[in-house]
Amino acid sequence: MSPHNRQVFQTLEPKRWRRFIWLIRVLLIFLGLSITTIIISLFQKQLIHIPEIRERGEMYDRLTENEVKTALKKHDAKLFKKSLKEIREKKQREFYHFPAARIQKNNSFHPVRAAFYVNWDQQSNFSLRNCITHLNMVLPEWMFVPDSSSQVVVKIDSTALNIMRMNRVAIVPMLSNFFNNKWNGDNIHRIINSPARRRILINSIIVTLHKYHFSGINIDFEDLKETTDEHLIIFQKELYERLHPLGYLVSQDIAPFNEDYNTDALAKNNDLIFVMGYDQHNSSTLPGSIAALEWVEAALDDVCKKIPSEKVVLCLAAYGYDWTAGSKGVDVTYQEAISTALESEGKVHFDDKTFNLDYSYWDDNNIKHQVYFADAITAFNSIRAAEDFGIAGVAVWRLGSEDTRIWTFYNQDLSLEGLKKHPVNISKLENISSSYNVDFIGAGEIMDILSSPSKGLVKLEFNNPDKLITNESYKILPTCFVIKKSGEKNKMISITFDDGPDGEYTPALLDILKQYKIHATFFVTGINAQDHLPIVKRIYDEGHEIGNHTLLHPNLQNESDDRIRLELRATGRLIEGITGHATILFRPPYDDDAEPINPAQIHPIAVAKSENYLTIGSSIDPWDWQKGVSADTIVARTMRQYKLGNIILLHDAGGLRRETIKALPRIIEFFKSKGYKFVTVAQLMGRTRDDVMPSESGGISQYLSRADSTVFLVSYFFDYFIYSVFFLALILSLIKITSVAFFSFLQHRKNKKAKKLPVSIYQPFVSIIVPAYNEEVTGSKTVENLLLSNYPNFEIIFVDDGSKDSTYQIIKQNFEGNTRVKIYTKSNGGKAQALNFGITKASGEIMVCIDADTILHPEAVSRLIAPFVDENVAAVAGNVKVGNKINTLTRWQSIEYTTSQNFDRLAFDYLNSITVIPGAIGAFRGEALVEVGGFKTDTLAEDCDLTLRLLRAGYRVRTCNDALSYTEAPETLEMFFKQRFRWSFGIMQSFWKHRHLIFARRIPNFGWIVLPNLLVFQMLLPLFSPLVDLMMLFSLFSVNGSNILSPNAGKVGLFYICYYFVDLLISMVAYHYDKQKFTLRIALDLFVQRVVYRQLLFFVLFKSYIRAIKGELEGWGVLKRTGNVEKHNQ
Repeated sequence: MSPHNRQVFQTLEPKRWRRFIWLIRVLLIFLGLSITTIIISLFQKQLIHIPEIRERGEMYDRLTENEVKTALKKHDAKLFKKSLKEIREKKQREFYHFPAARIQKNNSFHPVRAAFYVNWDQQSNFSLRNCITHLNMVLPEWMFVPDSSSQVVVKIDSTALNIMRMNRVAIVPMLSNFFNNKWNGDNIHRIINSPARRRILINSIIVTLHKYHFSGINIDFEDLKETTDEHLIIFQKELYERLHPLGYLVSQDIAPFNEDYNTDALAKNNDLIFVMGYDQHNSSTLPGSIAALEWVEAALDDVCKKIPSEKVVLCLAAYGYDWTAGSKGVDVTYQEAISTALESEGKVHFDDKTFNLDYSYWDDNNIKHQVYFADAITAFNSIRAAEDFGIAGVAVWRLGSEDTRIWTFYNQDLSLEGLKKHPVNISKLENISSSYNVDFIGAGEIMDILSSPSKGLVKLEFNNPDKLITNESYKILPTCFVIKKSGEKNKMISITFDDGPDGEYTPALLDILKQYKIHATFFVTGINAQDHLPIVKRIYDEGHEIGNHTLLHPNLQNESDDRIRLELRATGRLIEGITGHATILFRPPYDDDAEPINPAQIHPIAVAKSENYLTIGSSIDPWDWQKGVSADTIVARTMRQYKLGNIILLHDAGGLRRETIKALPRIIEFFKSKGYKFVTVAQLMGRTRDDVMPSESGGISQYLSRADSTVFLVSYFFDYFIYSVFFLALILSLIKITSVAFFSFLQHRKNKKAKKLPVSIYQPFVSIIVPAYNEEVTGSKTVENLLLSNYPNFEIIFVDDGSKDSTYQIIKQNFEGNTRVKIYTKSNGGKAQALNFGITKASGEIMVCIDADTILHPEAVSRLIAPFVDENVAAVAGNVKVGNKINTLTRWQSIEYTTSQNFDRLAFDYLNSITVIPGAIGAFRGEALVEVGGFKTDTLAEDCDLTLRLLRAGYRVRTCNDALSYTEAPETLEMFFKQRFRWSFGIMQSFWKHRHLIFARRIPNFGWIVLPNLLVFQMLLPLFSPLVDLMMLFSLFSVNGSNILSPNAGKVGLFYICYYFVDLLISMVAYHYDKQKFTLRIALDLFVQRVVYRQLLFFVLFKSYIRAIKGELEGWGVLKRTGNVEKHNQ
């Protein structure tokens, strides 16, 4: 094939495609290597070393020693067994003659294995996660009666709620009158003594239970002011009568041996009664056992005499009290009791009469303490005794304070028969899991974990006849976390910044620090560091230290070990890749405490230690992150706290930080006035920056660091490129649509003036050329419609381009005798050849070319001819409308034709820069056609190519929006893609064919408007449109800790909304100029159409690029016709 006869891009050699494939291979190899490097880096711990700050003290050695406990003497054990036998023989159960009381509602919970949950102890959440599989009911302390209102106050821990729901346990929240740190018996008195207030409270309870899909309610009213129980019973009765029919479980907590309760009456109005089998001795009494077994059994005896035992749930003690002489006891958890015993060398004693534990110790002020507490063995014996009463079940008070050994047997049947079938595994109970209390050594805000928890060991004796554990001897106490604190220095202060870097705020802070010649420590997040590589490099180059603040700023207290390691390693590698130096400094996100006290807070610190990090706390925190905080407030808070420690916590990202920038110089001046020296975190440790930010250590770590550096650099520039494209695309699009609107207004005004001029009598002979290929459905209708034209001098040239259907036969049969219709057929050669063939057969001065699926308005031809009065006009475009708006796709195309194609042509008419005379309706001066060589076959967009050649020849190309035509738009995606590929590929061919004239001065409209418009808005921007939309979504919804909206969300969202708003207004103008009504339906369709259309056209353009690179011959393509235009426009 001769090069002159080939299509643009067509080639017979595959070299271009092969080069492209090799380029893709290289990119894929680089991508693969990059991903492999990142993965290896994430699985490879950084080889960094934590320098010693000072030697461990004697306290640490003492705390980690194993503590051995002595066993009970043999004669004591014998006495115990004898006493126990007497107790058992005295127990008479003949008075339990109640009928079976278990209602259907309780069956799914029987036997009840419940636990109480509280929001105020993070350890409670930690325990819930670990033990939820052993429970079938949780009673969270989430509903409260306030001080004055009758409406329930709800305080729900959403994390805990999700855990409960995922594990499908019954959620029965407590309704407590403990509010604002006190029992408000006064308001309970007001409510239950008033029918109206009772009704309000009950309605509020029902609404809450329904809203959160709870299973029921647990009433826990304490410290009441009632003199009788009359109104409490009335309230409980009304509550039960309202909730019971709705399927909710109703339960109530009562204290044993309390004659104030009418237990029998309350049982009738509750499904379950929770007997608080604890606080035998409490904080207000003398020291003593928390829940002696004999006391618990007596409590159950007392209750079960009055109500059916199958309604009773025993609440188990899982805590203790620490008493000092003359003072109230202080609540302690099991972990705190054991930790204190370990630290104080107290001897834990198991009481053979009460089955509780106790010990004494002297504190640093030489004050004697007595500690009584319950452990898993206490619970085991209580459950074992309770099983003999046939009660509904047990409940632990509370999660987070329990001895975790309890979960080894909690949902086991501990009745005599149950234990005979499935004996308890004593060896499991003899091993105590680690204590998660914390012991601190030293002072300062730099934390290093010296000791992690280790297991303890006890020796148990099991009484087989009664199935009770009769003796427990603590051999080894479990150890706890020991955290060494350092960095306390007199008159030294270190400034630290979290969450950065930020492109605006961090450089401003660096400028201030540089001005005062102060070095600070920046704890950066990986996501922000990746976005601001040069700023991270500047931080290091200017002498500051850099610490790890995780990758995505999550709350690490709620994350797994693997997630924490991933966060640390990703950010650590990023810092090392940018600066060439690793870091051992770490600060957890949301860390507002220099002294973590529970496992949830220590957890991320312990994982960080395993990754060779030191955790850096802060004692001076002015909360500059608070919304609306001023520089004055930040400074004032800092001044109030300046004696609390040596490290200031500020933020250089994560929100608006202008007030922090204003406050920083004043903070610096304040500390200088107090005689403080500004130092870095490393200097507080007595070390240098190189100690806390060591250089590459060689080996695989060094190679990984360099590889990571390359990947991060490429990624940074790619991200920068994408962000630039995003804003450039929006800006260019705004410029275009506003420019189009402006020039459309000018042309519209010009057209209105022209209509006022005298009507021209110019009526040249017109040849209407209709090329057709497989148009048997629409061809005949099109010709019939053309014959209805009111233009007097015309002929119709119908050219069948070798159709494979009956197009030619149908047209010939219907119009062979009509003198205005000339019918021809030829071998298939494409639309351009068919049009050229028609031109050779035409005798008109003006050629009107239309598609065979197009219906013209009767006055369309007359209106098209009018502009040809100007002899310099070579072509006129008509107004194409979608004639088959029958589904979403065709409605979207209708919007496109009105707001883009027709409206754009109106603007470009003013500039003589119309790029396409549409094939659906366009008129050409015959002489001009011949001069430029007619339609060419070297592109698929023969109409675009012809238009460009007419403009190059110096002719004017006009549009006439009054010349209406109705075309059949593709009704399926398959047909849509086929049509748009032909258009897109053809436009690419046309541009490439004339590319040498871009920015040509001799044809300014062509070189500076037409070709740049095709290149930018038809070929380049659509290629990046999906990235633009993705960037908008990522900017709005990128993960940023607990806040799902990123700091730039407002700017990006506002910019995007402004763009759409401008587009909406201009589209309204386009519809007005096109004499169409703009409706709310169109406005809604417009937004979706713009977003979805961009993705569809991206696919089409991508396919066009691939085909252009391949260089294969492309055909005209065939669209399946339905004939729906006539139905909608005739």
